[in-house]
Amino acid sequence: MGRFSHYFKDVDDPRTGNAKRHDFHGIVMIAVLSSLCGGQTCVDMADFAANNEEFLRRFMALERGTPSHDTFSRLFRLLDPKPLAAAMAELVADWGKALGKDGKRQIAVDGKALRRSYLRAGETSPLHM
Repeated sequence: MGRFSHYFKDVDDPRTGNAKRHDFHGIVMIAVLSSLCGGQTCVDMADFAANNEEFLRRFMALERGTPSHDTFSRLFRLLDPKPLAAAMAELVADWGKALGKDGKRQIAVDGKALRRSYLRAGETSPLHM
């Protein structure tokens, strides 16, 4: 968790008082993991946390259980998007470097890129990130 938290050191936790029941970096990590697994909403993030609680406890302290969808929603509503975007960009860049020496290795998630999918009408190919 420490290495992950390093990326978000410049992102201020906007919560105050009782709203800080759950660890800030833990909430962000669960959100990232949920997104990697297809989660798109705060409800998905809360469901992911509840369904994978045993796994998450291996590397984070969930002293008050898993965060609810309201916790995710409240946090992401209050966060300043610029430092969060910068932190995510740094995290993704480092993941890319770890995947290949030149940092340009591609991972096909759905196979469309491998099959050279191309939309002739729009003259576009699948989005690559």
